[in-house]
Amino acid sequence: MNKRSLKALIALWCLVCSMGLLALPAVSVAEGTLKFAFADNSKPYSFSQDEKAAGLFPEVVRLTFSFIPDYDMASAVMPWSRAQYNLRLGLNDGLLTYPSKERQNYAVFSAGPLFIQDFGHLVYSAENPNKDLIESASSFADLSGLKVIVEKGSQWEENNIPGYLERVPGRDSETMMHLLMFREAGDFLVQPAEDARFIAGKLGYTENLKIRKVDFIPNSMIPFHLGVSRQHPSANDVINQVDAIMQKPDFQSQLTTLIRSYR
Repeated sequence: MNKRSLKALIALWCLVCSMGLLALPAVSVAEGTLKFAFADNSKPYSFSQDEKAAGLFPEVVRLTFSFIPDYDMASAVMPWSRAQYNLRLGLNDGLLTYPSKERQNYAVFSAGPLFIQDFGHLVYSAENPNKDLIESASSFADLSGLKVIVEKGSQWEENNIPGYLERVPGRDSETMMHLLMFREAGDFLVQPAEDARFIAGKLGYTENLKIRKVDFIPNSMIPFHLGVSRQHPSANDVINQVDAIMQKPDFQSQLTTLIRSYR
């Protein structure tokens, strides 16, 4: 073999080795790190803090992947509509959300929920003159003479709070809390406990905040499952591993502690 042929062979070998070394990490990163999208303005569940995802949902997903050594979790915050759009196109890899039929068309979901949002709470003020009635009610009918503060455009409230209750509409959750605690425009809200505590704390109403768990609110339990885009090559494997670690007592103990810290 002449010197020119030897140099050409060595150059070809180096090129092949370099391509191999570059390709292997690229595949590993693409399949081993999943980018989860979170809403940027949904406190206390998810929000942007120093350009990073913060709140309960990012913490739940981070905890989950701390038990799964085969995969890492990255995060991004954005408007919720864009997060769902990106997952549909495979631009992001995962969400923590309610597994509606539409979302199941473009994502594979865990068998069980990682979080259950419980709307089965009456939120009211300790200074409300109708406090005793709110605390003794066993049905919405018992509250028929009171005013409920609702969020404008909420389909869930429209479907699950009886129409015979007089409604006081609020633009958003903070406005609703002001209407309840400061303006005394209504008697109670129907809201998850973590939402109520977070908003009341932010607005300075914690001292007079009262929350009562009740069992007469329909469709009050909203399950949130971990979902991975069907376009991700390892989607089924990821979900299988999530389902497996959800059976581990240590994981469930840490998950329960985390969720309770927000309630």
